[in-house]
Amino acid sequence: MNNLLKSLIYDGKKILSESGVKNAMDEARLIIKKTLKKTELEFITLQNKKISSKQSNSILHNFIERTKGKPISKIFGLKEFFSNEFIVNKNVLDPRPETELLVELTIKNLFKIKDKKISLLELGVGSGCLIISILLSLKKNKVSALGVDISNKALDIAGKNIKKFNLEKKLKLKKSDWFSEVHEKFDVIISNPPYIKTSDIKDLDKDVKFYDPLIALNGGFNGLRCFERIATDAKFHLKQNGIILLEIGFGQINSVKKIFEEMGYKIFLKEKDLQGITRVVGFKL
Repeated sequence: MNNLLKSLIYDGKKILSESGVKNAMDEARLIIKKTLKKTELEFITLQNKKISSKQSNSILHNFIERTKGKPISKIFGLKEFFSNEFIVNKNVLDPRPETELLVELTIKNLFKIKDKKISLLELGVGSGCLIISILLSLKKNKVSALGVDISNKALDIAGKNIKKFNLEKKLKLKKSDWFSEVHEKFDVIISNPPYIKTSDIKDLDKDVKFYDPLIALNGGFNGLRCFERIATDAKFHLKQNGIILLEIGFGQINSVKKIFEEMGYKIFLKEKDLQGITRVVGFKL
């Protein structure tokens, strides 16, 4: 590889495009920028300059990792979500842009609560990106929050993100299989649970299938197992007028609605994402 930065961009584009990476030029630029730890302005001004062989080799290594299907976020251990950068690794689900809708709607509904103190629970906290994004947007509000997960490794990453954003006083973590170790009641419960059918996992893109944890993807035979668990127990953990907000998968709205209505909940919200897919649904008792 030529050590002129401009040439490395085109070498990277060729390597990535030949392996089937979409938007190869953009990804090549991003990989180089992140490897060199440069801002966009620094990156632009350096394009006609040479870099060291060590830097060039690091960039090549990261190009090769990407050709294997490894997401850029997992190469560098960071993922942008809701205008902040979160620590991630193979033990947590990469936050997707469509999940920002769940964050937006949760913030909107939290603002409607007039109580001086508000309690928030996230089931399946993963990296913590959802609940942390919500808390960062509600700095002036007195919100106490709990994030639970069955995975110790996920909780470790969530803990690192809590420290990164100085939220140790507002957000606590607990190991729990859904509600198994939860004993409090909450104003708002949120979750982006696993909702992919077991049989569909083999057809996922390799950057998801091989680099996101199976436990965060697998929703069981019909993709609805986790919604059934949540619907069964959430009623015992909701305060009066409390609500549940959930992310759901493509074509699941009617099935999820039926599960919750059979358990005595009423649907009060359903919102489509930018692709026109009903992505977030809200229930109350």
